[in-house]
Amino acid sequence: MRRILISLVFLSCFFGCKEKSERETIRIPEGLEVVGYGENSKELCLSCPKKMIVYLNLEINSMLLFGLQPDFWTEMRDKYPEIGVVCVIAGQNTEKKRNRAYVIRSLEEARFPFQVIYDPENKFFETNELKPGINPKSSLQTFFTKNDEFFSSPEIGVPELYKLRLEEFLKE
Repeated sequence: MRRILISLVFLSCFFGCKEKSERETIRIPEGLEVVGYGENSKELCLSCPKKMIVYLNLEINSMLLFGLQPDFWTEMRDKYPEIGVVCVIAGQNTEKKRNRAYVIRSLEEARFPFQVIYDPENKFFETNELKPGINPKSSLQTFFTKNDEFFSSPEIGVPELYKLRLEEFLKE
């Protein structure tokens, strides 16, 4: 069952991510809250020239992605410190109690090694004019950016493709 959930989460990203020809820049709206769970969270690097940006919509998805593969996130922090990891957790789901407190609790439980941006009004989606993927508001999208310009989609749900895209990104 766990493998099926992992596959569904990552397939959502695979089909929801944009290709380079459709995307020019990725911008982080100003005024959004940065959250983490203490000194274990690496500070955001919005000024890093190279970034991996992860967008997750809480209206549709839970924070499961961040707890499923802790080694993936720890490796990003430790092995690739030159890449700023920017996770934008957007929207809210009052019925499922997915709000700011839920985000912080989930980060803590997962021992997630980065601070994240909490975007309850989903400004990131609107600012970047993202397009829907499988889900109506594309619950998960990922981007590699260089100097805030779209470089490629990391495809974090497809390990071989992710490694290839990461190698290409690091060479640039």
